[in-house]
Amino acid sequence: MIKILIKKKENQVKFLEVKGHANSAPHGQDLICAAVSAVVTGGFNALQDLTKNHLTLREGYASLEATEPLSHHDEIVVETIIVSLETIADHHQEFIEIKNL
Repeated sequence: MIKILIKKKENQVKFLEVKGHANSAPHGQDLICAAVSAVVTGGFNALQDLTKNHLTLREGYASLEATEPLSHHDEIVVETIIVSLETIADHHQEFIEIKNL
């Protein structure tokens, strides 16, 4: 199962973590994992101010920790990542769990 943790403070994302594998199909054929990976990797690549963010991206794990308030652009990117992940999860609840703190 893919587990997603979102922490916000004052309506701004402070922490986003995506970990695990959907295991909805054999390795290399798992479209749910591919969708989540594409959303997270593409979103992380679109972030502009990397000095305010600590990013980790490896197979089966991704995280973003905002060490300072995000720029307007980066906040939009992160919110877009979250909405995209929520959309995938809405259609595949048996493979993705999202927890908001």
